[in-house]
Amino acid sequence: MSTRCTLSHDDDYHLYQECFENDNVYLRLDSGDWSASLETETIDWRDGDHKRPQLHIRMNVTMWRKIVEGWAQTQWAQNPEQDHKKFDIDLESIQAFAARMKANKEAREADESGDE
Repeated sequence: MSTRCTLSHDDDYHLYQECFENDNVYLRLDSGDWSASLETETIDWRDGDHKRPQLHIRMNVTMWRKIVEGWAQTQWAQNPEQDHKKFDIDLESIQAFAARMKANKEAREADESGDE
């Protein structure tokens, strides 16, 4: 008989607690787009050459609350339309900004050398 109490799940993950245990939450990642690293070792399961394992994480519930509350306060969490959105970078604007910064730096340096 399982002692797991499901908190949330879908095809890609299962968030649960062990019944009668209020210290930890457990997260199992079954599939989906994730990778894991431990210290300097990185495994990318998206290359298709490996059978995707299940990743089980036991986390202190206090840490879990901090993560969830921290995420909820971010601009990203409050704007789900940003998920997977590609950045639209205007190269001309970046070059103009860099030119203004360079000119400002040169003007400051000229002012400082003139003060001596």
